[in-house]
Amino acid sequence: MPITLSARAMLFCGIALLACIAAAPAHAQTTVPEAPAAADDTAAAPEVVVTGSRIQRPDYAAPNPIVSLDATTLRESGNTNVTSFLQRVPALTNSLDNSRTAGNSQNEASLGQAGLNLLDLRGLGTNRTLVLVNGRRHVASQFDTAAVDINAIPTDLIERVDVLTGAASAVYGADGVSGVVNFVLRRDFDGIAARAQAGISARGDAGNRFASVIAGRNFADGRANVTLGYEYNAEDPLANDDRSFLASANRFNFVNLDNYDPTRPGSYQQGPVADIRYAQSSPYGLVYIGNQIFRGDGAIYTPGRQLQNDSYTLGGDDTPVAGYIGDILPRTRRHAVNLLTRFDASDAFKVTLEGKFVQSEARTFGSYSGTYPSTIAFDNPFLPASILRAARANGDSAVYISRNNFDLPRRGEDDRRRTWRGVVDVAGRLSDHASYDAYYTYGRTDIRATKLNDRIVANFVAAIDAVRDASGAIVCRSAAASTAGCVPLNTFGINTANPAAFDYFLVDPVSTARVEQHVANASLTGDLGQLFELPGGPIQFAVGGEYRRESSRFRPDAGLASGAYFSVDDGIYDEPVIQTPSRGAFDVWEVFGELNAPLVKDRPFAHLLSVGAAGRYSDYSTIGGTRAYQFNAVYAPVRDLTFRGSYGRSVRAPNIAEIFRPRTGFADFISDPCYLGSRNQGTQYREANCRALITAAGGNPASFTDANNPDANVNIPGAQQGNANLRPEVARTWTAGLVLRPGFLPSLQLALDWYDIRLRDAISQASPTTIAELCVDQPTTDNPFCRAISRRRGTGYINGYVVQPENVAAFRTVGLEANVTYRIDTARLGRFDLRLIGGYLHRLEQVATPGAEVENNVDRPFRPKYTVTFSPTWTTGPLTLAYSLRWQNGVRRFSRFATDDNPTFVAPQYFRFKELWQHDVQLAIAAGKDFSFYLGANNLADQKPDIGFETNVPVSPLGRYLYAGVRVGLGR
Repeated sequence: MPITLSARAMLFCGIALLACIAAAPAHAQTTVPEAPAAADDTAAAPEVVVTGSRIQRPDYAAPNPIVSLDATTLRESGNTNVTSFLQRVPALTNSLDNSRTAGNSQNEASLGQAGLNLLDLRGLGTNRTLVLVNGRRHVASQFDTAAVDINAIPTDLIERVDVLTGAASAVYGADGVSGVVNFVLRRDFDGIAARAQAGISARGDAGNRFASVIAGRNFADGRANVTLGYEYNAEDPLANDDRSFLASANRFNFVNLDNYDPTRPGSYQQGPVADIRYAQSSPYGLVYIGNQIFRGDGAIYTPGRQLQNDSYTLGGDDTPVAGYIGDILPRTRRHAVNLLTRFDASDAFKVTLEGKFVQSEARTFGSYSGTYPSTIAFDNPFLPASILRAARANGDSAVYISRNNFDLPRRGEDDRRRTWRGVVDVAGRLSDHASYDAYYTYGRTDIRATKLNDRIVANFVAAIDAVRDASGAIVCRSAAASTAGCVPLNTFGINTANPAAFDYFLVDPVSTARVEQHVANASLTGDLGQLFELPGGPIQFAVGGEYRRESSRFRPDAGLASGAYFSVDDGIYDEPVIQTPSRGAFDVWEVFGELNAPLVKDRPFAHLLSVGAAGRYSDYSTIGGTRAYQFNAVYAPVRDLTFRGSYGRSVRAPNIAEIFRPRTGFADFISDPCYLGSRNQGTQYREANCRALITAAGGNPASFTDANNPDANVNIPGAQQGNANLRPEVARTWTAGLVLRPGFLPSLQLALDWYDIRLRDAISQASPTTIAELCVDQPTTDNPFCRAISRRRGTGYINGYVVQPENVAAFRTVGLEANVTYRIDTARLGRFDLRLIGGYLHRLEQVATPGAEVENNVDRPFRPKYTVTFSPTWTTGPLTLAYSLRWQNGVRRFSRFATDDNPTFVAPQYFRFKELWQHDVQLAIAAGKDFSFYLGANNLADQKPDIGFETNVPVSPLGRYLYAGVRVGLGR
């Protein structure tokens, strides 16, 4: 039940009462002699605010597993893209960097996503990963979502990045179902520092340029500071065709092979085939007249050899699939300005101001356009004579040509995101036992999304409708169109289009969006030492309240909203996708509290024993009240060994798109799981369910193949929409681990942590193909996925769908992480810093609907079972040599549904992608304390990706990458 205003008032009064108790005058406290410093180094260690808690404690005493990476490690990686750097953390391997938000990864019905960098913690989705900056929320970068673009975070102002697993919702609120990634920025910088770096691939492309300047000054006897930072980063695009091993003739895809016989030794259902083609489509154009098929240039069409059990063909005049891939990396440009200031008037009143502006631009190109079909009159002068004669002989009144327009510019997207963010924070000490902190954060992201090379429907039709005028010149039939600049367009044959015609019918429609965030937070932290103490010390606490408002609006270009453009070739009649304006907002009131009780300290077999708890109540304007909590414990029998564990409940409220999105046009290529060649690639229920659905629609299950489907190689039109009836997701998380800090090796620290996250009522919106698979892979067709798919009467082929989010899924992920650091100082050989981060993914399971088959996604692309990053660094005098080895096991190419109980599905050598062995090295030379030069190489061995369409699993197609840079630091 939503919390009432009176209840809110009572809760905040309770917080105020705790503040009064903790801030009691010093003369009311019992004075005790100052304790002598402890002999070990832990007593002298400064206490820090650990990510995942508002209570100050040493980092080794944190109850939740944390992997921290500092600024030095980031610089030594050579990465200026922070997401690419963080993918070395096992928990973040599924994160989306530039290579996964470029080219054809851009859905034609979605805007504003080009070049986004989004973190995905534990493989549970970017929408379940909470990204913080200095422990505070950051405004989203994509409309209708809560996802934060990591491009909006300044690279050279990062002091460290903390990756936390645990029930973080109790401390930070919703969205942290899988955990938290917190970026801690540098403070109190005094002086000037600058860095410049440039890099390029060994093949002379994909250039990268980075520059940053930071200037800061301490004043007022060190009680105040102003720091200003500027960054620029530019990355050049990389097209699929820039890599010879990915071009049409050399690019392999796994398809259903002909003459498959499971009883014959050496016969396998799937195998790699190069230069596959789309059937019944061609860049020459394709004209059907009676029982004849003509090429657009008038020659008889030579179809490729149709695979018996797959929709693809080989050779002939058909369209090569690889020609549609587009960019591997987008072109990006980023400018970032950050201002950080503070003034400590006294211990009781400290003011911090933060301001930022980031402009991020990304441009990427995907597939070519197509026409399916165009109507051409007999008097069109571009019409070949052979086609005209055949059409007249057949009694036709016009010619219909389908064509893949490889001579028109590729379609693409150019997105600009501008992010403003400001923070006002007031903090201070109320007494020796209490401190307060209150802040307000405002963030805004303005998005300008430009679709590149869309076609105006009416103008394109006018351009291909050519005739000869009285002088014999070829002109557009419509006089009004000619007056408006229409130039005739020839679509008969390959590479026949006149570029002079493009300006008339090609357009770059611009849509805009705005995302806004307001956060007001007040908290009180301290301990109850003035009242009593436990044997291990006083109870520590944190209490507070928060108000947050998120809003989003999207305004599409008028032509996109009215369907004036061929935004996507969706279906046999080229129906345009219609973009619908959207607007949505919600607010939430929250109260939270946290306790840490040190039960025992510095006793035999109890160096430290503490227990803690945290809780949060949230009242959403959309879904009502939610509760999150966490319980944790830390036990160190001796100083060298610490055991830690936690259990908690986290929630994620539906985001704006999931609730408010209106019905919007959508189109996607659908591979029907009911094709004969695909029925054995799902669960035990697929065959029977497919037969039932096809029969009910009036089709024939025995001849239901993609070769017989005229829409097998075109995008199918559908719709997507929000769902106002969604409930919050709920996750149960427990972690258990140990931290080893042996006294005989004082610079060694080893942490091993086991995690287990179970998510129920998960909000899921699958792709149309996935929905079609989920429909028939359930025990019965009476499920929400089958209700979202429509099939054509008479044939049973899919002809429409509606995708919307549903509370239907469940997830579970279980695994182990290892984090080892060790430093060796020698008198002659210098210093050795060793770092190893390892991960073992035991489970990553999805249940699509209650009672459905469990889908095990461990060992699948971007979710390796084993991950290791080993990063030793050697420093001697002015030289620093940094090396990093990234290794991941070769993941499975195919789902377990397809391969389990099917030993002849694919040959053993193709069962997995090859392992990742990436060697990175950097050499830095310091010339004094204020200047250094460095150069390095990533993927030194030039490992190439494996065959198949997943070009970055797990090896990037970029290849060996070389870079050099210089750092100037006149300050600290």
